[in-house]
Amino acid sequence: MATGSELVEPGGPLGRGRIHDSNSLLLAALVAEAGGLVSERLRLPDDPELLRDWIEGREPCDLVVFAGGVSVGAHDVVRHVLADLGTVDFARVAMQPGKPQAFGTLPGGTPVFGLPGNPVSVAVSFEAFVRPALQRLLGRHDVVRPTWPAIAEIGWSSPARRRQYMPVALRVRHGRVLARPASPGGAGSHLAAGLAAADGFAIVPELVVDVSAGDLVEVTVTR
Repeated sequence: MATGSELVEPGGPLGRGRIHDSNSLLLAALVAEAGGLVSERLRLPDDPELLRDWIEGREPCDLVVFAGGVSVGAHDVVRHVLADLGTVDFARVAMQPGKPQAFGTLPGGTPVFGLPGNPVSVAVSFEAFVRPALQRLLGRHDVVRPTWPAIAEIGWSSPARRRQYMPVALRVRHGRVLARPASPGGAGSHLAAGLAAADGFAIVPELVVDVSAGDLVEVTVTR
């Protein structure tokens, strides 16, 4: 489920202050790639009553994933509604992108994830948290993708004390795997187009603030 009153179905007309909903489509594709079956793909405005109604009347499923509304803003209705349940924890994770996260259970015990609203944050958060949970629900034991070494083709910066997941494009040259940021804007959580060009995520440790050309980086390959 993608949340936000500003969201419009992709292809629909955009008015002032509206944007196309990419998150519900992105999540549905990621779930399918991970081996899950999407039972509902939804989009809800910032209306707590509509969200409560959906939670109470939802169809049975094994996992629920929300995108958006989990931070501390006045319109972050997912946080307000789920916090009232008393069974969902909210945390600020030392990662970039994807700092605000939520996890817990809905009434009846269904696991629920709450992810940030920007699309790169959704993709990174899914890879780090939701995909491993799906793999375990599917009975698999190797739930985290392996990482592979690559050489940074160009340099980029990383925030201090936060683990960075940089979308990177890979290429092989003279027998070496080279990685460069998939978007000229770097790791900005709104740069959705970079996801289409990315082959995976370079994982930069918390204590590294600069990646220089020629440095060795660990990459989770997603395709």
